[in-house]
Amino acid sequence: MNEHIQGFSLPFRIGNGNDNNIVQAAGSEKLKENIIHILLTGIGERVMRRDYGGGLQDLVHDPNNDALRAIVQHQIGKAIGQWEPRVQLRQVNVTQHEGTLIAEIDYVIRESQQREQVSVPLGVGGI
Repeated sequence: MNEHIQGFSLPFRIGNGNDNNIVQAAGSEKLKENIIHILLTGIGERVMRRDYGGGLQDLVHDPNNDALRAIVQHQIGKAIGQWEPRVQLRQVNVTQHEGTLIAEIDYVIRESQQREQVSVPLGVGGI
C-alpha cells in the first residue's frame, strides 16, 4: 500500500556510506515530508513555481493570538489542499507551546484510507 508514492527525501540530502546516493522516501513517510515541505516553503521561494508553499512566513511578525492561529489554520488547509492532492485533511489544530506555534495535522491518505498525523513547529507569530 502506498508503495508507488516515492521520491527524494525532504530535506534533500546525499546518503552516507560508499554509494553516496540521494536519500529516497516512500509511502506515508514521503507524504509527511511533502506536507512539512509545503508548509515551511515561502510563497515565491521556488523559482519555477512561484505560487508553491504555505505562505506562513508572511505572518512571522504578526501578534501571536487567536486571530493568528485561525489564519495559520486556514493557510495550512489551503496549501495542503492545493499542493498535496493525495491526502484528505481531517483536522488542523494550531496551538502555542513555549512561544512557538505547533500545527497538528490529521489527514487520510486517499489511496489507502490510512489515517496519519504530523506535527509541524512553525516559526510564526511575533512573540
